[in-house]
Amino acid sequence: MFKLFFKSTVAAVLCVVSLLNIAQASLLVSPTRLAFEGRERSHEIVLINTSTEVRTYRLKWVEKMAMPTGGYRELSAQEAMTYNSASEMIRFSPKQVTLKPKERQVVRLGLRRPKGLADGEYRSHLKFEALPLKRDNNDSGEMSIRLDVLLSYSLPIVVRQGEVTHHIEIASKTLAFDSHTGKTQLSVNLSRSGQYSTTGSLTAFWQDGSNAEKVVARLNNVNIYPELSQTTQVMAWIEKDFRPASGTLRIVYEGKQEFNGQIFAEREFKVTPAMFNAQL
Repeated sequence: MFKLFFKSTVAAVLCVVSLLNIAQASLLVSPTRLAFEGRERSHEIVLINTSTEVRTYRLKWVEKMAMPTGGYRELSAQEAMTYNSASEMIRFSPKQVTLKPKERQVVRLGLRRPKGLADGEYRSHLKFEALPLKRDNNDSGEMSIRLDVLLSYSLPIVVRQGEVTHHIEIASKTLAFDSHTGKTQLSVNLSRSGQYSTTGSLTAFWQDGSNAEKVVARLNNVNIYPELSQTTQVMAWIEKDFRPASGTLRIVYEGKQEFNGQIFAEREFKVTPAMFNAQL
């Protein structure tokens, strides 16, 4: 009986791991990032329940800081006091949504800039926090395990004041080749200065010998925020059957969304096989 219970528990835990991936897609949010520019005073976010169950989400502000290697961490109460937060100047509605399967909901945001707002960039994250699902009790007398996976999602909301300027440089790169798997990894180190963030995509182009230049790595949604002077972005080499060789690696950081079409930074590197000596 204990073995059966243990096996059932392990299976349930493994099920949670799968559910985490599935549940991430249970709420479709568009767009995944918002910026108030110039005279803009309103924006909308569209939510769609892509699951097969009724879902309820509570909306609230959280203050987060970007990390150099990607992702965010929540600020402490003391840190938040001196942070350029946008939450005090933005109102949103509704505060809570309940969505049937495939149902959509529009969340409206309104901005009111305070008088004398200093130039710079202000940011807060709007969090969609999943509430517990309602479950029927099991009255059959059989042993059961109930696992409620509660997930949340947050997106950055940016307010810019003043003339937007930015300075980004591709400082260096690191290449790593694993001879056992044949996989190559490219790490790009970027440096920035100024009061404003950028958003865009990183693309790596490779050319060796007489072959034409081709895309070998791409990373979308690369956001570099004002609190970061440096960041490292890791990209997977997508070319199949690649082996270290001599060539030219060109890396481009190109703006997207409100920066569409702008080239923030571009740099070429001469590469030799020896530069792939780091192992994954």
